Amino acid sequence: MLTTLLLLALAGQQAEPTPPPVKEKKICRVQETTGSRLGAKRICKTQAEWDEIAANARNDVDSATGRLNTASGR
Repeated sequence: MLTTLLLLALAGQQAEPTPPPVKEKKICRVQETTGSRLGAKRICKTQAEWDEIAANARNDVDSATGRLNTASGR
């Protein structure tokens, strides 16, 4: 009797299956090579990856601008 109660209690506590991870949608952009009409490449990344690339580019520009201002005495 006790075993039956324990089995029923365990059966009621089974965890729900976890949903599969959501795949992020890929966004494709065409990157052209300077000086070439045939050198364009199609690059596909997630929105988070594109955001990270943009943030890194902004940081590079900001740091380069800071170095130029320091060198010119501003």
